[in-house]
Amino acid sequence: MKKRILAMTCAAAVAAAAVPVYGAEETAAEPAQSAEETVATNLGVMVNEEPVEFSGQQPVIVDNVTLVPVRGVLETLGVTVAWDAETHTITLTEGEKTGILTMDSDVFQTGDTSVQMAAPAQNINGSAMIPLRAVAEYFGAEVGWDAENRMVLVTKAPEVQYLAEDTYEKVLKDENGNLLAEVKAIYPVLTAEVPEAARDTVNKNIAGLTMKAADTYLVEVKDEVTQEAAELGENFHPFQLVISYEDAFYGKGVLSYLTTVWEYRGGANGTTKGVGKIYDLQTGETKTLGDYINLQSGLTERDYMVQVFRRDMASNSEKYLEGAAQSLLDTNTNLGYYLKDEKTMVIFADQTTLKPHSEGIVKLEIPVNK
Repeated sequence: MKKRILAMTCAAAVAAAAVPVYGAEETAAEPAQSAEETVATNLGVMVNEEPVEFSGQQPVIVDNVTLVPVRGVLETLGVTVAWDAETHTITLTEGEKTGILTMDSDVFQTGDTSVQMAAPAQNINGSAMIPLRAVAEYFGAEVGWDAENRMVLVTKAPEVQYLAEDTYEKVLKDENGNLLAEVKAIYPVLTAEVPEAARDTVNKNIAGLTMKAADTYLVEVKDEVTQEAAELGENFHPFQLVISYEDAFYGKGVLSYLTTVWEYRGGANGTTKGVGKIYDLQTGETKTLGDYINLQSGLTERDYMVQVFRRDMASNSEKYLEGAAQSLLDTNTNLGYYLKDEKTMVIFADQTTLKPHSEGIVKLEIPVNK
């Protein structure tokens, strides 16, 4: 799965109504708190300097704790709000972060961690109301108070986008305009937010290598695909090459990712090969396995990768093809590596070389020890 690194932009100036957390046909099992039990105040909420407008229940103060409608503010911050009528819980999600609120409970559950809130989540006039600070801070926002204007101030900086992507497409047709082969290449691009000196050099290198691979492929298959198209006629299927990437990591002055190359030249399935890259963003050069892993004296990168796979085969032989051990000795078996994150190196082999075709590219993770 392409793991693409995307920007998260805060929604601002949203007319976010105090939508009840309950669905149209649902009612709260908890008794609704009456207006007389609250201290109604002329409160407002600003998210990134833009007012949040509430068409229903307004923010209130209960026992000196400010409560706000759970949907109005959090959805403006980009958090998804989901109500479960059976468990009387509210699930909040943004990206990989998840938190759970339970009505009438002052505990905000985030994975294995319980955060104590200043007051319980509660139903007021049909809207789920919560003390905002603990929840907002979990999702990366800061909460302040403007006493003079009686305004809750919520700020959240947009996530910096360090990586974007670009696409290069090209086709090969016969003299009648019939499609013979096509290439689609998607590759990572470091954005202007990346301060490293060799950013532009690395970007040009990646784009150049990608386009060259696409152009070279069409030249190489031209005679073969032309002949096959003439022989098969209506049964001919155009050749395809799809270049993409996954596991992109930017940090510690490097850019690393796995380039995947899927090729189809007839038959039932295409095959996927991999190319690992670790770019030094200060010099523009590529880094080696030995920069991150202590290699024994005289041990080559390939020898080390073979050892990693052999160890896994010894423990999980049933997961490998019968001839996998022999394939490791064949220098035509492509092995490679890349950094998944600053602590994890991935050793990989092409699809179908060591495991069944359905397994895709074979990956083993090992810790960086250098």
